[in-house]
Amino acid sequence: MTAIGIFGGTFDPIHFGHLRLATELSEAFHLDQVLFVPNGLPYHRGRTAHATDDQRLTMLKLATGRDARFGIDERELRRQGPTYTYDTLAELRRERGPDTALVFLLGSDAFARISTWHRWTELFDLAHFAVAIRADDTEWLSKGPGAFPADVGPRVTLNLRELLGSPAGKIMTFSMTPLAIASTAIRNLVKDDGSIRYLTPDPVAEYIRSHKLYTTGT
Repeated sequence: MTAIGIFGGTFDPIHFGHLRLATELSEAFHLDQVLFVPNGLPYHRGRTAHATDDQRLTMLKLATGRDARFGIDERELRRQGPTYTYDTLAELRRERGPDTALVFLLGSDAFARISTWHRWTELFDLAHFAVAIRADDTEWLSKGPGAFPADVGPRVTLNLRELLGSPAGKIMTFSMTPLAIASTAIRNLVKDDGSIRYLTPDPVAEYIRSHKLYTTGT
């Protein structure tokens, strides 16, 4: 069975933390490909100090273009109106067919709030969920799987073969390498004229510099 990872995010900008997490997801779940799915900017975020959709997409291409395991899915950038994970997964399921395992990546902090998502109980009909446990997740450290909504408990598995043997419906956790890199910190460094080398791939850093992204007044 083909297995595809799905990694959504704003990627404003993409950095080595994102790339390392996608690599670990690919290896831990024996994926054939990881699709980066850049989100549209939420309505409550100001756009003056952030990259445009096309600029974020270009930076993603610069960062991932040389790794055959990675792909980019632009559908959420092009979609009109509200963007819901359910719609994206439903479209991918229709396109990939019933025999492809779809593995949606998200952090343990986000998964703990999944019951607030649009049509959340139906998401498990469309994909598996790979939950990355962050080293600083105090809720997980104190409660473990008890930090997740009670309804998802029966879906949690420790058996990778069980997950990869079906197209959707399972939840599996994995520990991620702690890399203290954040897009917010990168934007702040650029604004303060600091170096962002070794935080993001060189072509991305050069693109940010040459296009004067994240500087005051842009």
